Amino acid sequence: MQLKKFQVINSPFPIIFIKNSLKKRLCNKIAKEIELHNNYDDNVMGGRNRINKGSNNFFNFLKISKNSKRFYSKINNHSYFKEIKKIFDKNFPNIIWNIPQFKFFSKKNYGLQKGKDLVMEKSKKSIVNLDMDFSLSNSGYAREPHRDRETRIINFLVYLNTIPKNYGGALKIYSLKKNTNKKKILESRFPNKKNIRLEKKFFPKKGDAIIFLSSPDSYHGVSKFKPNGNHKRVFIYGSFSLNKSVEWVKKTNLY
Repeated sequence: MQLKKFQVINSPFPIIFIKNSLKKRLCNKIAKEIELHNNYDDNVMGGRNRINKGSNNFFNFLKISKNSKRFYSKINNHSYFKEIKKIFDKNFPNIIWNIPQFKFFSKKNYGLQKGKDLVMEKSKKSIVNLDMDFSLSNSGYAREPHRDRETRIINFLVYLNTIPKNYGGALKIYSLKKNTNKKKILESRFPNKKNIRLEKKFFPKKGDAIIFLSSPDSYHGVSKFKPNGNHKRVFIYGSFSLNKSVEWVKKTNLY
């Protein structure tokens, strides 16, 4: 996933968009590996099949999927995380939330899909790790407005195929409405829909990537995927996460 050519998105929380972050040929290869594997750790959100980092299935998948393994190996390191963090630090000077500084990175740590505990390397130190999954979604997949778990710092999505707009499956970005108790709303990962407003939609397009700060106000969701025929929504989801809840500190008194 190349990071040199990106677009800063005007949005409620920091987002960058990278067109053709992966070459289309590579997208085709990784998508094919996911489909051929046809063995998933779980099925969630109405139709999303995941191969989750940390499972035996994940590492078995990488053994037989050279293109997926190459992608994973490239981003599963401290230098890649620091490169992304540098982009956010430099391009969002008016950011509401400070991105904390972290000295340590573990290539082995991963977050459990259910619950908040991290496994592998137990430590009182703040240790960053990559969480990710290879996903293939069928008809019915959707995601209600939410923000991700408290352990996450920076999230990303890489689309491996293009979805026609009339099929749905768009990433939806929300802001908090004015005249609401923002402090109280931010305490919940799942806001009441009456307190949020849809700001943007990103429709999946092969090779495109979206990277965003997983700050306390990073509310997003996915519109229901309703394809014609047997069309799939194939993508990579990941986040650079912490082995404990992230302590976000506001730069301003906006909230």
